[in-house]
Amino acid sequence: MELTRILANKKQNEIYGLIGNINITTNNNNYSIVTNYKFKDTVKEYLNSEKSLQALKIVMLNETYLNKKINELSESEIKIISLAKSLIENKPYIILDYFEKGLTDKEKENYKRLFKKLSKKYAKTILIFTNDLTFIWDICHSIFYVDNNEDINTYTKEEYYDIPISNIPKIKEFTNLLHEKDIKIANYKNVLDLLKAIYRLKGE
Repeated sequence: MELTRILANKKQNEIYGLIGNINITTNNNNYSIVTNYKFKDTVKEYLNSEKSLQALKIVMLNETYLNKKINELSESEIKIISLAKSLIENKPYIILDYFEKGLTDKEKENYKRLFKKLSKKYAKTILIFTNDLTFIWDICHSIFYVDNNEDINTYTKEEYYDIPISNIPKIKEFTNLLHEKDIKIANYKNVLDLLKAIYRLKGE
């Protein structure tokens, strides 16, 4: 399914989530796809721009990464450098492919803040492809669910309980706990506040 179809007629400069079954590909030149792209040579040669250092700083990496080769980088570092590349390309849409994998909880929160900044301050429309609802629920305008690369349903934050996630155990476990404790996602501004509420109720 073409990504342009998913985002057709959707409000721009927002963050969206995407879960389900889809190949993250597009021929549209307005899209930058952030993934673990296996580039050759050094990071500096891959970024190939006078803005390379500035882009690395924005994505929270320092200048020591410029001379690193791909075999010196972790999978998460490769994705972060791919994000820096997308900032240099300066396209209106940024697609993140399982970006959170390999990140610590603190790093996840830092990058979520960056995504919100890119969306609001730099007018980027961001689509986060993941199966981890806990990573996206508090920053997304809405979530798209794709089944068998065909059917799309759109869910607002108040409707996240309705996402058909029986084939995604981690999300199912999370939402089942929310149902059990009668916790409404829309009432919490960030995932840490939500987790505190869950643990507090769990102890009662």
